[in-house]
Amino acid sequence: MKIKKVLVSQPKPATEKSPYFDIAEKFGVEIDFRPFFKVEPLTSKEFRQQKISILDHTAVVFTSRHAINHFFHLCEELRVAIPETMKYFCVTEAIAVYLQKYIVYRKRKIFFGQTG
Repeated sequence: MKIKKVLVSQPKPATEKSPYFDIAEKFGVEIDFRPFFKVEPLTSKEFRQQKISILDHTAVVFTSRHAINHFFHLCEELRVAIPETMKYFCVTEAIAVYLQKYIVYRKRKIFFGQTG
């Protein structure tokens, strides 16, 4: 049984330098790119309706850079000051490093998986 088509759950790469194109050429397969997930921000009104208090939690899990942007924008909109003791868990190191845009990067506060 030969594989003819592969479904990749992310947007199509902007450049031809992606390894997906090399795989398609090498093995003669067709690759379809379909993003399965779309991270959209909540409005402050929608967030308040859920009756969740950010400050009741001691850690946050981030799966993407968009999630980080939306989280900190929401905190700013709600006028919530994130405490220094908050811990952050990230899927990859790249996402963890992106946190520097919003907080002081400290190894004791930020955790990420080695394999993603």
